Amino acid sequence: MKSLPSSTSGIAITVRGRFAVRAPDGRDLTPANRKERGIVALLAVSADRRRSRRWLESLLWSESPPEKASASLRRALTNLRAKFAEPLKLLESNRHEVWLSETVRVDSAARTATGGELLDLVDAPDPAFDEWLRDFRAADTPETHKQPEPLTGMFDQPQIGGGTVIVIRSNAPQSDPQSSLFEAILVDILASRFATEGASEVYAGIEPDPDRLGQAETIIHLELISMVEGGQWMVHLRALADRERRFLWSGRLKLPCDAARVSDGVDSHAFVSRALTQILLRYHAFRSADKSPLLVMQRAASMLYDPNRDRVDRAEADLLDLSSGDTAPVALAWRGFAQLARRLEFGDDSAAAEAESLTNDALARQPGNALVAAIASRVALDVTGDFDRARYLAKGALYCDDRNPYALQAAARIEMIRGEIDDAHTLAQISRATAQGMQHVFAWDFELCLTSLAKGDFEAALIAAKTAHQNNPSHRASLRYLVATSLLVGDTAGAQAAAARLAKLEPGFQISDLSNPDYPVLTLRHFGLVERLHSQ
Repeated sequence: MKSLPSSTSGIAITVRGRFAVRAPDGRDLTPANRKERGIVALLAVSADRRRSRRWLESLLWSESPPEKASASLRRALTNLRAKFAEPLKLLESNRHEVWLSETVRVDSAARTATGGELLDLVDAPDPAFDEWLRDFRAADTPETHKQPEPLTGMFDQPQIGGGTVIVIRSNAPQSDPQSSLFEAILVDILASRFATEGASEVYAGIEPDPDRLGQAETIIHLELISMVEGGQWMVHLRALADRERRFLWSGRLKLPCDAARVSDGVDSHAFVSRALTQILLRYHAFRSADKSPLLVMQRAASMLYDPNRDRVDRAEADLLDLSSGDTAPVALAWRGFAQLARRLEFGDDSAAAEAESLTNDALARQPGNALVAAIASRVALDVTGDFDRARYLAKGALYCDDRNPYALQAAARIEMIRGEIDDAHTLAQISRATAQGMQHVFAWDFELCLTSLAKGDFEAALIAAKTAHQNNPSHRASLRYLVATSLLVGDTAGAQAAAARLAKLEPGFQISDLSNPDYPVLTLRHFGLVERLHSQ
């Protein structure tokens, strides 16, 4: 565990034995609130004493919707800052991460054979935290300290076969046929989504060959336990990592006993979106993400949906090494999406042909992948201008998986261009619901902004633009449309404030740039809204 500089004037945190936060004069300042105590404890035992906000939310508010979890974390951090104000500064944060101040000293003396359990008296009321703490303590044994081994262990060297293997087990008792049916539906959704996103192999309901697991670079075990009670189906999903079966994530879903609702409703698909995102975020926290193509592509996707040149370059570099083997179709599709970003955001006309070539190659290798078809549809529409092909591919993506958020997003864009505005808006609403909990959910908020503009509902468009901006303050497209929608509703002050924030990301930006025919606000131009911006 990395040690930070000690300080005689700073706060001291004891993590071995009774957990305590003490002032330099010895006063006990341990937070009384269990969630706030949990935040400090998690930071104290983490590498570099820092964690992402999403990671903290997923452990301490695992059963809350993402927006509520974020609000709860913000409130807890506010309380901690108030309690530990200067000069006893405990922690710092930005929009993405939280970390302990450099003056904080953490006492993490090694365990002895006679005791000294980690994080004694830390008990945050959340099932995900309980499971994490149980596994964390289980790994802390005297033997571990005598013969330390890196957590990555057997996976440090490349293995033949490699890749990411997903193993899904359903534990519904045979005596409960209704629960078994619902679990089978959820298992199918999980298997389909992981395969679509680029997992090398998915084993649903069957055990993989032990030799195959020995070759895998990444193994994620998904275990479902469910029951029916009072007309409600309740399922608990646990995710475990690799041969050691280290705890990753735990989530719960509760739905009415309705097979159609479980299968076709957005709740199950949103739950899977959230599960996939949280599982991969957790895995990234204690494993090398570069060893898993699935994790590499997830990381690349989040960078490409928030494009700047450095992020696009980094994403393309990551994806280049994945353009062969089992994961090649998805990697090629995302490389095509990177070229799309270059064309739309940076005016790189030479990227058009490369985007088309890459997505065509991806389609030839895996035509039945909803994600690949959806990205190819976006390229056909926005880069090559082939509307008929774009529509055909969007339909194909929905045919593969009519609740895949990428497929729904592509279909919404097609229907909007066709002039079927109500259908487009409905698709955008469904896609936003199924994308709930995804790392780049702001892209679906943004889609709702576009379809609301097409409907002429400027107030709804403004709300969606604000939500997209809140979910990613550095997303320039959201800020552009926040400027535009503020003008359309007559909020000049709001437009100027958004323009000032955008100018920090796009130096020299002025509101008049929205009228430039080359400026990337295609939906405004398509629906004749540019002229209205300055007449409100």
